[in-house]
Amino acid sequence: MCISERLRQVCEAKNWKIKDFAEQTGIAYRTLQGYVGGEREPNAEGMTAIAKAGVNLNWLVSGEGEMFHDISNCELSEKEIELIQHYRKMSNDIQKVFDVSFEQLSKSKSEL
Repeated sequence: MCISERLRQVCEAKNWKIKDFAEQTGIAYRTLQGYVGGEREPNAEGMTAIAKAGVNLNWLVSGEGEMFHDISNCELSEKEIELIQHYRKMSNDIQKVFDVSFEQLSKSKSEL
């Protein structure tokens, strides 16, 4: 299996269209479309952006290991891990609403 096939698996696992994946990574839509379509392979900058979206680069390149980084290895509470998992399952539109709401709630608390 090649990188483009694994990128398609990421999209399927996250229920993302290429547009969603592009938004998550900051990679231009046409560039990411080329990666997923097998027309080109990600350069170092592209790989870094893909990793920031939670994709395990070892898995992406070799097929070994887990598809996504295991966030439970970090020093997060179970509640924080659960919140992150729920957030990642949200559509991009819902994530944006959540981001704004969360920011406003955080400001409200700091003003108390």
